[in-house]
Amino acid sequence: MNIPCCPFAIPQMADLSRRKIFEYLYLEGDKTVGEITKKLKLRQPTVSYHLKMMEKERLLKAKKKGREVYYQIKLNCPEGGACFGGWQE
Repeated sequence: MNIPCCPFAIPQMADLSRRKIFEYLYLEGDKTVGEITKKLKLRQPTVSYHLKMMEKERLLKAKKKGREVYYQIKLNCPEGGACFGGWQE
């Protein structure tokens, strides 16, 4: 699967685990760390680390619902353009 990506995001996608997490969020929508860990069979600290890295680079955003934190892809490029929005298949 080719996920549309802007040049800003390319360095973040160099890591295989990060790419898997990003692709899962792209295809499935908002997910918690626990859901990502279970589906991708990655360790929780690994998932949390990569989510924080992508959030720091403004590729993801976290939103709290009750006690859970859901991560989702930001649809607007940090540089002001459209990165991922409007690329639905």
